[in-house]
Amino acid sequence: MQPLLYFSYGMTKTGSTLAFQMVRSALDLCGYPQDRVDLDVVDSNLRQNFVNHISDQQLEQLKSEAKNRGYPIVLKTHTRPDPCIVKMIQSGEAIAHAGYRDPRDMVLSMLDHAEKSRAEGLSGFGELKTIEQTLENIRGQFNTLTAWLRLPGTMPLYFEDIAFDTVRPMKKILERLKLKFDPDLLSDIVLKQRFTQRNKGVRFRYPNEMSAENSALIAHEFEPFISRFIDNRHMLATDGRVLLPPPDHLRITAPV
Repeated sequence: MQPLLYFSYGMTKTGSTLAFQMVRSALDLCGYPQDRVDLDVVDSNLRQNFVNHISDQQLEQLKSEAKNRGYPIVLKTHTRPDPCIVKMIQSGEAIAHAGYRDPRDMVLSMLDHAEKSRAEGLSGFGELKTIEQTLENIRGQFNTLTAWLRLPGTMPLYFEDIAFDTVRPMKKILERLKLKFDPDLLSDIVLKQRFTQRNKGVRFRYPNEMSAENSALIAHEFEPFISRFIDNRHMLATDGRVLLPPPDHLRITAPV
């Protein structure tokens, strides 16, 4: 049985829950129930199979659970791939996708979330009050994203595609899992019946909600990534090859 595990990685505020539900629903509706895994590695506070960092022992337990079930388990995460996960994906025992969004829209969405959290006395992003504070968080997340994109068989998932052109990426998910299901029907079920944490649901917010100066500065800093993985994403390889060269390429750092 291949793969044993499917890692659903997503940066924050990039439709990561929607992307996870797309995979989860595809497996579930094709007869492979994705009920919560009863292991310590899975967050006990959530109904879904959400994981953070995974030890070698915990990964072996997850692999055993998948083998006992006889089908793949999809796991949602926001963290970097641990060494044991890297080896598993490189061996072909696991596959993944990596969700991302234009950093300008990420800034706006994270600041919205931060303001709401402060108003409700919650902790989620509550410390973020300025664009620069938010960018510092995003830089770290982009370095995590590139760690996933350096692995073979990791499918890139752009927010605008999964949120507003859901059928097309759904077809790709079904194909790579070798599942037969109507992608139009499956997309409709996910968007209307599954919990996806949909917030504003607005396309390309930054042209109307961000100053031209801030937009230009962010676009300049992230230009290599925006060019390759957003503007020219339809030219990306789809045969499972590694999408990024050695670690330092496209590494996001604070501007000098």
